[in-house]
Amino acid sequence: MLKPERALDRHDINAAVRRAGLTLTKIAENAGLPENACRSGVGGGNRKGARAIATALGIPFRVLFPTMYLPPRPDDDEPIPHNRANDSANAEASTDNARRAG
Repeated sequence: MLKPERALDRHDINAAVRRAGLTLTKIAENAGLPENACRSGVGGGNRKGARAIATALGIPFRVLFPTMYLPPRPDDDEPIPHNRANDSANAEASTDNARRAG
């Protein structure tokens, strides 16, 4: 498994894919994605394509793409802290909706 010492750019990622004997198109096809998904993913344009690349290379998504695709999503490698402030805002909105309906 490749463990980068620095953030990889698109050229580094493409080279890692080639060293693994893969192509971006093949990775996309194997993941059930459109053939251009991984090419877009390398440049920050397709999160599913980027995730497929990380999976194919055996590198955690956040290690391979540390600065792209922010904010992290719940299905990323790192947990997202729960924001309690949103809970109270959602509860107030829910109460307001219930009052209007009632």
